[in-house]
Amino acid sequence: MKKTIKLRESEIISLIKQVLNEQYDSEKLHSRDYVVFKLRQGPRELKRFIKDLPHIDCVDGNGNPHTCTKIPEVVYVFLQGRY
Repeated sequence: MKKTIKLRESEIISLIKQVLNEQYDSEKLHSRDYVVFKLRQGPRELKRFIKDLPHIDCVDGNGNPHTCTKIPEVVYVFLQGRY
């Protein structure tokens, strides 16, 4: 059974602007622990990305050493909840 959602023009414009502003940046660093945690809870086809995530040493906002990673676009879309 298909469900139809009716949107007003202003809601559609707002949704389009939101999607356009959420652009993928391949150089942005993400917390590797968080990404791995979320991928382990995700679908099987995304779990294969865990072993390919690079380990990049970085510093968090408080100056503590941290492990970061760069993620592919499909993982970014999954983390945004649009997968």
